[in-house]
Amino acid sequence: MTGPLERLASERIPFVLCSYSSLDRYFRVREPGPLYLVTDSEIWALARVFDDLEYPGLPLEDAVVRGDGERIVFRCVDSLASPLAVPFTVMRLLYDPDRDSFLDRAEVYPDLRAAGLTWVSDGQPDWVGLCEAARLVSRYHYHAEGSYGWAPGRALPPAAYQRELLAGLLSSRRPEKGLALLEQAEFVREAWPELAEMGVIPHVKDYHPEGNVWEHTLETLKYRKRMDPVLSLALLLHDAGKPQAEGSGERRFDGHSELGARVAARFLGRLGFAEQLVSDVAFLVRYHMMPAALAQLPPFRTEPVMASPLFPRLLELYRADLSSSYTDEEGYYAACRVYQRYLKDQGNPYLDIVKRKRAAARRR
Repeated sequence: MTGPLERLASERIPFVLCSYSSLDRYFRVREPGPLYLVTDSEIWALARVFDDLEYPGLPLEDAVVRGDGERIVFRCVDSLASPLAVPFTVMRLLYDPDRDSFLDRAEVYPDLRAAGLTWVSDGQPDWVGLCEAARLVSRYHYHAEGSYGWAPGRALPPAAYQRELLAGLLSSRRPEKGLALLEQAEFVREAWPELAEMGVIPHVKDYHPEGNVWEHTLETLKYRKRMDPVLSLALLLHDAGKPQAEGSGERRFDGHSELGARVAARFLGRLGFAEQLVSDVAFLVRYHMMPAALAQLPPFRTEPVMASPLFPRLLELYRADLSSSYTDEEGYYAACRVYQRYLKDQGNPYLDIVKRKRAAARRR
């Protein structure tokens, strides 16, 4: 067990896994995400164990603690024997790590293998059902239809919930399913207009047969090899500057990467993402076009970017971008070869001499 769980056990505070954590166990999902626990202890008992306990004031989250690189979410209930108040029946499945067994006190086993979701209207804000449905379909096999009580013009979740929702979608294997559900309900248009604007920008079919800018974006997410949050957010936002870009000759979206970096920084900043993460995502969006031209650009332009520890992620973004357009990956391999030569040059004791010669040639 992780440190915080050991502390709970040492203080004899009972807990079991619930919600996405118990479902991850049941479906053997190993993607990253918060750890969800339910306890019948009072919040003050948790505060005695954790000095840094947070109180987010969000639905389905009574308290939060961060430890060992993960976010641990607590639900505090009167009795562990009572069904958990959640928007969908499958979220009532519990898992006891001490006994290594699932607890189905609400008799939800038939719903676990069903194709659809059974909604429970439990008095939560209107948007909870829709947003949790989006997370469930992204992470598991379920499909969902409708808006589950939310409608355009009604209240939106606070920024903190939107941030965790987006992070939850992108840490799942099929985020495009949840994002599509939110789009169909018009939630994306109202809550995340920066993303919705991509849906009205068409692509030339010769280069992007997969569809418009938004459809292309959803397609890129299918080609991730890891659920890395920085890469995932960069893929989601890499073309966010296209709605603002103006054509220049044959360059229809001229300057969209620079514009997109600013859009990404504003969007993620509004949702309260960490400053370093925002900076990293903006870097990837800003330079996402460079790998395609890496062999043609002069070293003084490419070397500062290749020197960044983020450059391997930039190559991964480029690979997913290419793959989503049904284009072969030769451009990706060519960029990898240039990067390989660059790394090799870094071990060359005569590198400074070479750079001085290049600089002199540029001055001439």
